[in-house]
Amino acid sequence: MDTLRRRIPFKLEGDSEEIYDNVVLDEQQQEEIIDRLRKENDVVNWRYSIALKIVVALSFISQLVSFTNNPLLAIYPIRGPEPSIPLPGVFTILSLFIHLNLALLFSSGKIRPLPYQLLYTLSAVAPTLSLFLQKPWQITVWWCITPLMVYLNQTVMDAFQQSIQGIADLEQMKYTAPGA
Repeated sequence: MDTLRRRIPFKLEGDSEEIYDNVVLDEQQQEEIIDRLRKENDVVNWRYSIALKIVVALSFISQLVSFTNNPLLAIYPIRGPEPSIPLPGVFTILSLFIHLNLALLFSSGKIRPLPYQLLYTLSAVAPTLSLFLQKPWQITVWWCITPLMVYLNQTVMDAFQQSIQGIADLEQMKYTAPGA
């Protein structure tokens, strides 16, 4: 067994994992890395917030433009009379209210937005009614857009909080290494 050669896995010369495994950073290097990560995080969060604002605004506009008519019926028409849910105008106003409430999450004003649980409950009324009344899928899918917007908004906001918490956790993990 001593004559067998030990197998060494192939590594590229550019593989530098081992270089960073044993490096001890001083306080200034740690601070520079955390500042760079914080700046990158701020840029990514800003881009996602702009994209989310655009999506919520487009959804708001589509709800506003189609106050009484379902736009999915123009793409996927239903034969016969248009089977809408009762009081579509009321549910559209509720949907517009929810969209405006989602827009409040981006402002730092004194008006606080409603909690997500209440937004989910309010936005689920129209799709639930559509399912209960056994309306065609086009009607149900149209009314599911508002709960989808609430979910998308909550997901992105949670990602923002997690990234900010990750940077804060990195700051707590700093160590003191004099002479490093």
